[in-house]
Amino acid sequence: MFTLVIPTHNRAAMLRRTLAHLLKLDEISECEIIVVNDGSTDETGALLEHYRQMAPALLRVITLENGGPGRARNFGVRAAQNERILFVDDDVFPRQGMLQSHRHLLDAGYTGSQGLLLWHHEISMTPLIRYIDSRGSQFAFDQVKNADSLDFAYVYTGNFAVQRSAVLNAGGFDESFFNKELKFSAFEDTILGFSLQQNGAKLALNRDAVADHLHDMQEDAYFSREYKVGYCIGRLQKKHPAIARLLGLERKDFLVEPQVHLLSMMNSQPFLKYIAGHPLRMRLRHREAFCRGFLHFKRETTDTRKRPIQ
Repeated sequence: MFTLVIPTHNRAAMLRRTLAHLLKLDEISECEIIVVNDGSTDETGALLEHYRQMAPALLRVITLENGGPGRARNFGVRAAQNERILFVDDDVFPRQGMLQSHRHLLDAGYTGSQGLLLWHHEISMTPLIRYIDSRGSQFAFDQVKNADSLDFAYVYTGNFAVQRSAVLNAGGFDESFFNKELKFSAFEDTILGFSLQQNGAKLALNRDAVADHLHDMQEDAYFSREYKVGYCIGRLQKKHPAIARLLGLERKDFLVEPQVHLLSMMNSQPFLKYIAGHPLRMRLRHREAFCRGFLHFKRETTDTRKRPIQ
């Protein structure tokens, strides 16, 4: 049916749960699972060997030096024995029927089937999670206007089934977006979606292919992530200006340095939490984190000084 490609890095405890869950899925025996160990230094290697011995006909392991999820997925695609790929993240738990739903959509002639990613039931709906949902900064499925003709901007490879040949013809994932200093990457999914569509791929949002995303988020971690997203938007503007323009990101650098100073001053005021509601305070902190990340990229490309994460 599918080759499941799962990149992982230093998340052995989560990966253990994910693999145990996958092995219980209906029709998983008709698939192969390739887990790409992206330079993990925790117990991931031993865990994968344990599961490989448990299911030698089902599970394959590729071990690489750390190079980011895009590179890991590229290795998985090239090694896949099946023509249909299902990209799944190591913190994503497919619901029963998800495999069949993806298969049915590809059988109908689509190149790619984008499944839904919902919060896992263990994730508390905190004000932060509600803010993330309102901004679409994790997944933005509620913004999709035409499910039968999915725009490249809504490709998320946490739950995405696609023809292997189409991925290879599109050039795979852009590995250059992984930054080893920040230990982060973004927009590889978007760039792949764009390349697929440029090659004539027919993509759809498959609302019947549902998986649960178990990635808890705290405020400090979220703003650190948005700092890194800001950095990656700078790289996107430089390397893929057409994509940045289509996403409305071409002018994100407008007066970014003055914004950082102003937002830093505002967010440091202790009285702000008393006069502004939670959504506004979150938005101001979000904007500051993004601008600092973008400024990091801007300075890095104009001089040799290193800019630490703030």
